[in-house]
Amino acid sequence: MHPTLRKVAREIPLIRKVWARHRSGQLQRRYRHWTEKYGRMADELGLSYDDRTARERIRAHLKGRNIQPKLRGECHSAIVTLTCNWGIGMVYELEELGLVSVFDWEKYGFSESDPNLQPRLPELNALMLKFLREAHQRHPIDWVLITCSGNVILKDTLRHIREELGILTVNQCLDCKQMFEAGPGPHGQDLGQRDIAPEFDMVWTTSRSVCEWYMAVGARPVFLSPGFSPRLTPRVNCVKTIDVGFLGACYGLRPDYIDALRRAGLSVRVGGYGWDGNAVIPLDKMGQFFGSCKVNLGMGGIGYSMKLRTVKGRDFEVPGAGGAYLTTYNPDLASFFHIGEEILCYQSMDEMVELACRLVRDDTFRESLANKAYARSMREHRWLHRFTTILEIMGVLHAADGEAKRASHPYKGQCLL
Repeated sequence: MHPTLRKVAREIPLIRKVWARHRSGQLQRRYRHWTEKYGRMADELGLSYDDRTARERIRAHLKGRNIQPKLRGECHSAIVTLTCNWGIGMVYELEELGLVSVFDWEKYGFSESDPNLQPRLPELNALMLKFLREAHQRHPIDWVLITCSGNVILKDTLRHIREELGILTVNQCLDCKQMFEAGPGPHGQDLGQRDIAPEFDMVWTTSRSVCEWYMAVGARPVFLSPGFSPRLTPRVNCVKTIDVGFLGACYGLRPDYIDALRRAGLSVRVGGYGWDGNAVIPLDKMGQFFGSCKVNLGMGGIGYSMKLRTVKGRDFEVPGAGGAYLTTYNPDLASFFHIGEEILCYQSMDEMVELACRLVRDDTFRESLANKAYARSMREHRWLHRFTTILEIMGVLHAADGEAKRASHPYKGQCLL
């Protein structure tokens, strides 16, 4: 949509609702089509996802790869990600495991928003492979985490990483319900996840319902949530001057949810792209933003749809920063927090307003909720916990992670860009 039309659609409630309903319907129909298509494929192949079998399948796939288990602090991790956003939090956490080599394609002059990216993809992939090859020669890489889709990485590159370098590969996708398919690209592969997924040793998805989709195309998925970095979003104790805060871009029906809170008499501060009169909150100020709000609002919808839901990074950043968190109900999220005791969830706009008002007015309940969620997050939900799980599944990290040796290892905390 043209920027001027987008601005008009955002500012006029009736147009905004009509446009959001149209886009939401498109997304839901596409998701329904994928569910039916890949669900049938999985049924025909007799595939069903469960955590134990998924992990056994990955270990069987890696049998014979001569993996030497390491202690924490001894691993050399490589990561292909952007560092201008939450990706830098993953880099911080990987430093706890040892040496980290980071390939950020934007630092090489490439951008996913560039209409000329696809013609330049072979150049980008050649640079990525060169970076990994040189880092591997300096000090052998144990594994590489790649946080992009088929619009950035090519299948041939993944084969080179596996066959030439022998490096274990993990793909992370936080938006599978939107990005499983994205249409054919000029290099003989889909621009989403579908075609590249089977080339990875493991696919890390944050959507339980798409695991069978991945299995149907020959990939090896594991359902794991995102995490957070306490270094990126620290707990900041400050005066809570705002009733409700929301950090995220402005699109779809999000303005209607914010307006509903304001009509209820609550002071609301929003931060993110598209909100009029509000600067984007810098990464290093997010913890302070969360700390200044009595309630931090999450919206778990996907794109313009509030019916389709997914686990989001904010679901862990806010509790990990000590904030009281209220977000959309999602059964996947209930696997990671006790709803009602650590976080609160709503299923409608009216319920959101009701719960937000309760949290704003009940200091004792709000503080109890936030403290319990913070303790749970620090104990279980850092990115470090996710990486440890992945590396233990693949046999890269000893189950007893060598905490005693970690501090003395010469590579702990080093990051190479």
